[in-house]
Amino acid sequence: IDNGVLLCWYHHHSIDTSGWLIRMIRGKPQVKAPAWAGTTTTWQPGATHRAQQASHARS
Repeated sequence: IDNGVLLCWYHHHSIDTSGWLIRMIRGKPQVKAPAWAGTTTTWQPGATHRAQQASHARS
């Protein structure tokens, strides 16, 4: 799946009603916070998962 993003059960079920947006750009997720979150409402890169960081460290 080229456009999949892993989310926990809660966030998977609330993403459509929470106001958060997720998009994929060249295979990497970006997130956009809703206005109520009080943070920037620009697209931000998703955090790199520690498992992915560990695999790059071994390379």
